[in-house]
Amino acid sequence: MSFSYRSIVMLLSVIIFASLLKLAFFAVPKDNTAPMLNAQEVRQDLYALLDQIEQHSAFYALTPDKASPQLKYMASLIVEQYQDMTPNDRFAAEITKLLNSLKDPGAQVHDFDDQSGDLPLTLRPLNEQWLALDSSNSPINNDFPFVTHIDGLPMSKWVAASQAYLPEPAKQSQEMQLPWLKKLNLLREDLGLSIKPYVLITLINDDLQTQQVTLALPSHEPQAQLAASNQEDKTQDMSVFEFINQLSQFERSEFQDVPHQLETVNNTTVKLKISDLYAFELDRDLQQELLKGMTHPLLIIDLRDASGFSPKLLTLLSRYQDADLNNTLAPNVMGFAHYRRSPELRNDYLQPLNFKPLDALEYSVPRLKSLTRNLPSVDEDKFSPWYIRTKPAVTPEGRNRLALLVSPKCRQECEWIAYRTKSWSRANLIGEKTSGDFARQYHFKLPNSGLDIRFSSSLTYDAQGKLLSGAGTEPDIWLPQNSDIQWQGLVSLVRSAKPKTQIIQTSQPTKLAQAKLN
Repeated sequence: MSFSYRSIVMLLSVIIFASLLKLAFFAVPKDNTAPMLNAQEVRQDLYALLDQIEQHSAFYALTPDKASPQLKYMASLIVEQYQDMTPNDRFAAEITKLLNSLKDPGAQVHDFDDQSGDLPLTLRPLNEQWLALDSSNSPINNDFPFVTHIDGLPMSKWVAASQAYLPEPAKQSQEMQLPWLKKLNLLREDLGLSIKPYVLITLINDDLQTQQVTLALPSHEPQAQLAASNQEDKTQDMSVFEFINQLSQFERSEFQDVPHQLETVNNTTVKLKISDLYAFELDRDLQQELLKGMTHPLLIIDLRDASGFSPKLLTLLSRYQDADLNNTLAPNVMGFAHYRRSPELRNDYLQPLNFKPLDALEYSVPRLKSLTRNLPSVDEDKFSPWYIRTKPAVTPEGRNRLALLVSPKCRQECEWIAYRTKSWSRANLIGEKTSGDFARQYHFKLPNSGLDIRFSSSLTYDAQGKLLSGAGTEPDIWLPQNSDIQWQGLVSLVRSAKPKTQIIQTSQPTKLAQAKLN
């Protein structure tokens, strides 16, 4: 079998890359996160956490007089409650609740192994009730499909307990509640219930008849998990060499990325899912698919999991905006931002978020003062000077319609897309309220638990000086988020939505399709 020059170079490159990955794996020291923390370790981690929050959290700096005593009080409760050995996952849960007191949608806790018992069924909201589903998304009991109580407590108690682990804008989000409702033993401790290897579920039907079911909890066996992990490592080692051996058998076309495709809903509607906004900026094929979709009377874009700071998608979608010919002081201003001052941050910290210094506008001093007159006064020792973001210079086109699916997981640049399109007369937001997470995040690890802590280090404001960070954008059409969306029904929702008032009718020539929705 003969190889071309290009195939040989590609094969050697993959072998070298795989070798470097293996060397890096052995070179990086193992991060042995302690499964249990003693009282002193808990106090040390809490002290480090509060110190980092005071120095780097933008939300803390908004109201330090209020936030400081609240955080210290919550930390003291944790210290008082956990005097003995504390599981790392339990400590991570307490840290999550403490961070949520900042009302920061970007606050997150990572790098912990959750060993608490999980609920052995899937909950799915349906109107005011909760469906009880098995692993195949079928009701665990067809005759009694809804769950009313868990361990004798009504679902409302469990929902309220789960909301303690969610930031303010996400507390009412059913999608964000579901992962925490799954953590049965964690919520049992919060509610003062005993930990048992089983759970009692109360089911109900439409005739208000009830039935109780006892389900066993999945077991967590460390030795079995370790053996499975070792077996997985061996499998991964073998798969690398198998992959390398198979490379020489592939034609060049096998290495080409599978093109993203528009999906047809009906003869006037197409849909497209975009999750990584950075990848979208580099993917010419996906951009062409988007432009093709914009020629249809209705384009639906699924942004429920979208993140990244690339402005490319908002720039392309700005063709759906209304013509804004108002003679204002700065009609192209989209918003303002500043970041929490820190010795290690450079003055271009917000550049990846597409902000630039006010001086870059080259406005006169009086005009700049008028432009920023509605911005709040801030402590210059804690916050940077103001930065500005301008709207994409795009001319509106056509009469086509746009529908965007959003959720609290729509973050960073996706938040700007939701905020901007909310006011467009030809666009509809569908889903749940976004969380308001526009910011860059500050990262650090706690010394003993090894928890990766993240919170917002910048704040974003609209053109009128109103704080956008943490506020979130309400959808035009509320739709609970789950995996089963009836797309034709969603089209009907868009068609029946209350029309928005257009700012000014554009006089630009129409370049996109203008057919009416069927």
